[in-house]
Amino acid sequence: MPKNKNFAAVVLAAGLGTRMKSDLPKVLHYLGDMSLVERAVRKIAALGPERIIIVTGHKAELVEAELNKRLGQDILARTVFIRQQLLKGSGRAVQEAMGLIRRHSHVMVLCGDAPLFRAETARKMLNAYFRSGHDCLVMTADLENPGSYGRIKRDHAGNVAAIIEADTADEWEKAIKEVNSGTYFFGAKALEKAVRNLKKKGSKGEYYLTDAVENILAAGGKAAAFKLSDATEMTGINSRADLAAAYAMLCRRKAEDLMADGVTVVDPANTYIEESAVIGRDTVVFPGVFIKGNTVIGKGCKIGPAGVIDGCVIDDGAVIKYSCALENSRVRQGAVVGPFARLRPLSDIGPAAEIGNFAEVKKSRIGRGSKMHHHSYVGDTEMGEKVNIGAGTITCNYDGVHKNRTVIGAGAFIGSNTNLVAPVIIGPGAYTAAGSTITEDVPGATLAIARARQVVKQLKKRNK
Repeated sequence: MPKNKNFAAVVLAAGLGTRMKSDLPKVLHYLGDMSLVERAVRKIAALGPERIIIVTGHKAELVEAELNKRLGQDILARTVFIRQQLLKGSGRAVQEAMGLIRRHSHVMVLCGDAPLFRAETARKMLNAYFRSGHDCLVMTADLENPGSYGRIKRDHAGNVAAIIEADTADEWEKAIKEVNSGTYFFGAKALEKAVRNLKKKGSKGEYYLTDAVENILAAGGKAAAFKLSDATEMTGINSRADLAAAYAMLCRRKAEDLMADGVTVVDPANTYIEESAVIGRDTVVFPGVFIKGNTVIGKGCKIGPAGVIDGCVIDDGAVIKYSCALENSRVRQGAVVGPFARLRPLSDIGPAAEIGNFAEVKKSRIGRGSKMHHHSYVGDTEMGEKVNIGAGTITCNYDGVHKNRTVIGAGAFIGSNTNLVAPVIIGPGAYTAAGSTITEDVPGATLAIARARQVVKQLKKRNK
């Protein structure tokens, strides 16, 4: 086993992707809420490489801009971009990146358009590589229809003896089911020697990284295979149809994992849960729900049907009714949201609070047991416990220049169609009369009426 486990990761993201029929590079197409290349980079970053080398090429500036915008500083601090000058295959990409690779003892190489592997699978492969002590470890899988994948030929000891490209394979070799995924671990010194002597191949005159494996074996090195138990993890994406199938696959896989852990997913084929979501036991997720980002949902919740939950924390026993949209918000224990409610970023719905139909909350804290049942907007507000918000209430938080705060004390009752013009404070236990426009602070335990006196006039008779 190597004593020095210092390794770099190389993500190949230079390709054009002609079958996508797109103005975007293939790796920038989104799979769920992340581009293909971002998914690959995030999973590999979790393994702890000292450096992440991203090889860009076609429209490199777009790929680099997207990743610089989306990746956090913890990942970007370890990331460097290399622009492939000669777009002639994976072998050439590694040749051009060798100046950085050689600074490390080991290197992982993977494709930016194949992010369906599980993070734990990549970690198992990393551990297997270091245990083996070999110069190369190739991720493989058995496929019933290997098609154009390179075939893995093994020796009597079970090590990799060769990778045979499909277009050069004979009939016996084409019958091999085990194929090359395009993901590898290499010893950096062995790889550097191996890529020096790559030869152009095929009608496009490309340099193949598979030939580096052959060169390592020819020099007396050893290569082993890390065979996937789930062949879907090596799936590459080359077309829009592949993209749709990959998203369905990710969602199905996530639903299966959740159901095995005690979550009810009523209709997995029509429920869309991102890999990064965490959901507690005995929660029920109904069809048509999209659960995205780093959402965490507690135990015994009910979610849906329909709606979007993106980057939220939902505590035990909360209910999110049908057709709600929640983003970067917190829903605390036993609260009820919806139906048809919207929580914009930085909303915090207190325990046992109720946010009803066609209600919208933005950057506000709603107190324990408070109720905001319908057709209201509360923004930039600090609300106490057991407040009642009447229908049609809005906080007028923007004066054209600044966003201003509203404070509503515990037990206050805000009458229907009240306009609270911020900055304004409504004291504990205060009432506002229906239809009022409140522009001044209201002391606790008082009633504020701010509307014109009703006048009833006789209609003039019309000429017949």
